[in-house]
Amino acid sequence: MPQKHMKFSALHINSAPDVLVKEIISQVESGKLTTGECLPSQRDLAKMFNVGLGSVREAIKMLTVLGYINVIRGKGSYITEPVEKNQADGPTPEKIWEAMSLADLIAARAIVEPGAAKIAAIQPQAENINVFKKLAKDMENSYKDKDVFYELDFKFHIAVAEASNNSTLIEIIKLLVEKSHKHIYFMSESLKIANPLTLHKAVESARHVMACIQAGDPDTAEEGMRRHLNIVDLELDKEFPVKK
Repeated sequence: MPQKHMKFSALHINSAPDVLVKEIISQVESGKLTTGECLPSQRDLAKMFNVGLGSVREAIKMLTVLGYINVIRGKGSYITEPVEKNQADGPTPEKIWEAMSLADLIAARAIVEPGAAKIAAIQPQAENINVFKKLAKDMENSYKDKDVFYELDFKFHIAVAEASNNSTLIEIIKLLVEKSHKHIYFMSESLKIANPLTLHKAVESARHVMACIQAGDPDTAEEGMRRHLNIVDLELDKEFPVKK
């Protein structure tokens, strides 16, 4: 199908990518963009809107989850039909933005935290082992109270970071964990992570990581931390296809 000439107004960089999303939705709802029509390439959209490629990618993610477009790998992004049906029971834009933000945080944590757990297990220190033992004990029944769980989960991740004895890792992980814990309400209400079964799985995986560090098993500690973080990642994929 020949592509129509599309006109978009350039955006101020600070307003992207949310305004970019609203602009494309406006063109869809006004009929300027129609079902089956292919959007310009991401690079061309970036030039049209005068924004970075990162902003365009975020906008494409949002529009995909909202049901306005369908991305076909290697071909392009196509306007879907009908938008109204896709929107009927779908997530709100605010929740999608939060899901995308949390997904980025978890992806970053999955890069650094398993490595920190591995380093911590290479030469476990007595003071760190004592911290882990206390945390493991406190965690035994924490899945019965989500507030207690979140508090102890925060302490767990910080304790593993500190056990690495790497000041840079500690600083990075503290920042990422603090940012992630700002999404606690979203994780509980939108991802349903606070249900006893999921919390129990998280508690046991955290206790497993600490046991591996105490036992001086670097590879298993690394993999255990990766599995612990994957609990949130799986729920994100289930409720919000934010990484497609």
